[in-house]
Amino acid sequence: MKFRLVFISLLMAAVFPFSALAGDVATFVNLGFSNDSAYFMFGFHGTDSDTARPFAEIYAVDVGANAFVSGGTMRETFAETLQPGQDASGALYTLLGRTTALVQRHRINHLRQGRLLYVLIGSGDSGTLEFRDFNTQNHYTVQLIQDTTGSGASVRSAFHIQLSIRQPSGTSRSYTIGRPNFYRERVMGYRIRQIFLSPDERGLVCVVERDHHSASGKSVRYMVETVRLN
Repeated sequence: MKFRLVFISLLMAAVFPFSALAGDVATFVNLGFSNDSAYFMFGFHGTDSDTARPFAEIYAVDVGANAFVSGGTMRETFAETLQPGQDASGALYTLLGRTTALVQRHRINHLRQGRLLYVLIGSGDSGTLEFRDFNTQNHYTVQLIQDTTGSGASVRSAFHIQLSIRQPSGTSRSYTIGRPNFYRERVMGYRIRQIFLSPDERGLVCVVERDHHSASGKSVRYMVETVRLN
């Protein structure tokens, strides 16, 4: 009987991986760059812990401007209830089906996803990162600088990124990415989850996780900061 109870507990943990955790964690999806690498599209999906409904968000970004393109933000929470063993990816597929005009206008190619330079495994701190691009031998130093005020439902946070790239010749280039004085409401903090280059290797994308305060606890959402490299 004891073995049976343990088995059932493990099965429930596999089917409902976040059921014992407060809040919810969305899943980030790289939706590709335009053929000229000028634009980038991404999305994320999940199940809202407060409503138990699947949701998805999709964004198209001008890499050089580090800003959304016109009409480049879409989000929806769906009324359907997910069954055991299902995930919320269907919410993203449904929303993606409505982006045809946006994809065509900016010539987004879902297969052109760039080249990964860094990925954070687990949920550790990503305050200062140092790594090397083994293709070019460039050395990267990335510092995430953030400030948080308030607590609970009144918490708000801002951040920016200091990027330095040192080439094998010794030449260095530095960039400041983001808005250090823009405070996002109900955001508890940030961490860098991924960094990758655009297909032409002249643009860089930082995927940033946002920890949100919600009624049921901490929820994770995503955004990107982009820069065109000199």
